[in-house]
Amino acid sequence: MNAALDTGFVGIERHFLELAASTALPMTQLINLYLKSRGRSVNGTNYWNLYANYFKDHLQEELGRCEKEKSEGSGTPSATLRRKCYEKFKDTFPDTYQDILSKHEEVALLSSSPQTIARADKHSKTLSECDEHPRVRLR
Repeated sequence: MNAALDTGFVGIERHFLELAASTALPMTQLINLYLKSRGRSVNGTNYWNLYANYFKDHLQEELGRCEKEKSEGSGTPSATLRRKCYEKFKDTFPDTYQDILSKHEEVALLSSSPQTIARADKHSKTLSECDEHPRVRLR
């Protein structure tokens, strides 16, 4: 059963990738549009998961938010510490933290996958907005 699912999912992903290339829309947007067009609900954004990637990319800066709580150990930050940093991040940017995390995720997705010229043009405005935002840095 798992092999059949894996094969089917590879085919679905290939179709979404082809559609993304031909429409210059991000694959996540296409998937959401597909689900909405079939009467399916689209789950809301999980900002904790987006923060996990942001935390990883801005580790020292985020650990600086929790300097008092930071333990003396130099290992991987604990989930408790990451949660405290997330709360401080939200306190620091109460009105914009969701936008910051969404833009960071979008920049990460765009910079990690090959793009067509049309798709790159479509997202150039988004990228320039991210570059201007002090909390989202292009890699």
